[in-house]
Amino acid sequence: MNQSKRKHVLLIVLLLLIAVVSVGYMKDAGQKAKRTTITLVLPQNTKKELSQIQDGMHDYASNANIRLDVWYKKKMLANELEELWKEEEKNESKGIIFVYPEEYLERKKGGYNNKNVLAITDSMKEEFLYTASFQNVKEETYRLPVSETLRKQVKTGAKKEIYVENIYKLAYESIRMMHTSDQLKSIALKPVRMDKAGIESGKYDALLAW
Repeated sequence: MNQSKRKHVLLIVLLLLIAVVSVGYMKDAGQKAKRTTITLVLPQNTKKELSQIQDGMHDYASNANIRLDVWYKKKMLANELEELWKEEEKNESKGIIFVYPEEYLERKKGGYNNKNVLAITDSMKEEFLYTASFQNVKEETYRLPVSETLRKQVKTGAKKEIYVENIYKLAYESIRMMHTSDQLKSIALKPVRMDKAGIESGKYDALLAW
């Protein structure tokens, strides 16, 4: 192969490498451009269990390539909610999920009518347009983790059954809905009914692993 042909081949190889690198860069840039931001506000000081909520949020966010903008609040006034949303709009956040706002957010006459806000709450359901909570049942409910004492009571028949609120699933479904829906709506999950047969069969092992 003469010198001219060798240079021609090298030029073709170089152009192919540039094309491959460019396509990879454009694909990566496109994926980053499509990444959704969702704002999460958590209570700074609380006795409530937050690990399952955080795990549910982070698991979905990781799988869906979502960026979580996380805030911790000890106290929050009504006007601060509006200020927070204006700031998050600049970050192109799709919406805000408030976790247990009753722990830090000021109660406002007439409630909060923000269409881009979802509240995971036990006692502020009437103050938000959209909330994530559990359906009311006549029986007493428990939240994960289920203690060994409680499991033993079911196995021995001291309790016929128990109803467990899966807070991990509530958090996961909350962020999934905000990510995939153009219009928010309220979520009301049904507590999981657990009886002796179900526990002994291993049906609830994944849930009880918490």
